[in-house]
Amino acid sequence: MSTTVLYLNPYATIGGAERALLELVGELDRARYTPIVVLGEDGPLVRELAARGIETIVEPFPLPPLHGLVWPPTLARVARAAARLRRLVRARGARILHGGDVVGLLLLVAARPRGARIVYQIHYLGGAARRLALAALALPAVDRLLAVSARQPSRLGPAPGLLAGRTRVLPPGISAPAFAAGDRRAFRREVGAPEGAPLVGLVARHDTWKGHGVFLEAAARLRERRKGVRFVMVGGRFDDDPPSHVRRYRDAFLARRRELGLEDVVALLPHRPDVAGVLAGLDVLVCPSADEPFGMIVLEAMAAGTPVVASDSGGPAEILEDGRSGLLFRTGSASALASAVLRVLDEPGLGARLAAEAGHRVRTAFGSARYAREVEAVYAALA
Repeated sequence: MSTTVLYLNPYATIGGAERALLELVGELDRARYTPIVVLGEDGPLVRELAARGIETIVEPFPLPPLHGLVWPPTLARVARAAARLRRLVRARGARILHGGDVVGLLLLVAARPRGARIVYQIHYLGGAARRLALAALALPAVDRLLAVSARQPSRLGPAPGLLAGRTRVLPPGISAPAFAAGDRRAFRREVGAPEGAPLVGLVARHDTWKGHGVFLEAAARLRERRKGVRFVMVGGRFDDDPPSHVRRYRDAFLARRRELGLEDVVALLPHRPDVAGVLAGLDVLVCPSADEPFGMIVLEAMAAGTPVVASDSGGPAEILEDGRSGLLFRTGSASALASAVLRVLDEPGLGARLAAEAGHRVRTAFGSARYAREVEAVYAALA
């Protein structure tokens, strides 16, 4: 008999966490597990899940900052959302509840029927207050925590050892062939990159640790050292009103782009579903994040044959073997990033070697089928 697994995700925009979710539910053994995805909003992820035949339910719920939960009206809205979720969980007979957001975890704890198990997918851990809240909820309520990188378990709240026995490190995976057939010329035409001009790209949502500012400072340095190089930043939303911290971050890097005089060489594009096409058009993919939780885009670029230059912290430092399957640079250093990108552009043999080794590594160590089987083993042990 199939076990119903309910996945709760607050966002319907598509970032790394959402792409990991897509890979997982797409690979689940449907004879053993029936996935239902509950999203807190409508958006591109709904269509992507539907294309994979995954049942998806949009159930809006509030996502206040943690300090907002002390206000009775906000807490009442969360309680009402938890009640709606509880009815849904019981109606569908979900036995495993899988989420990856602190407020979402609060909803799952409140909605859990007797006998159901909770799995928490660790993505962004954030600051001390967020980690403390996660630990406070996880200690009494979470059956398994799945870390996407080896460093994450050591940062789980004030006493990570208390959760060690329930924590597993399971790096996500991808279906590598899906990223190997993008149309290089089409994307380059779209961003106005002349034939033969190097194109360096950042693909990331507008989150405060993603390093857009570092990328722009490195672009300014590269423009001075390498004639004709072009740049593109892909991801996020430019035509809406995001949370205030995201809006401030986005406005700051857009202002810096103007100050540096880069508007003619750094193209801006919102979220794109055709990641393979974007990666095919790039000569170098840059991941300048500060302590990136994992870095799905790094795996995808490796599968696409695009050389990767990434910060030497967080997930990318565990995914890439520096000098073999990619290049790592000192986190936060625009000059180090520029120098690493310049190495790839000026040494074609290096870029080809990095891409070849990266392709082998992603196929052998980071496949989506491997990831799904490991998560299924966690579910089976809980059942």
